Amino acid sequence: MKLIKSLLVAGCAFSLLLSPALAVDKAAGKKTCCQEAAEKGKECRHKCCVAAHKESKSCEKCNPGKEDLKLKKGDKRTAKAV
Repeated sequence: MKLIKSLLVAGCAFSLLLSPALAVDKAAGKKTCCQEAAEKGKECRHKCCVAAHKESKSCEKCNPGKEDLKLKKGDKRTAKAV
């Protein structure tokens, strides 16, 4: 009986440790529309993104983690370096 309980506890602990690692991999694989456009060297053409970028804001619908603002900051750094 102790063996079964030990295996159950080990299995639960393993699943708790593994779940955040899997969630990070899924989030890292998906790119936003602004990130895809930046890879092509273009600006995002979605109406919501264009309107938000004009106001120097992030489009909450397409970029919930404000990834598009991170791209804009990266562009300014490369422009100053050149």
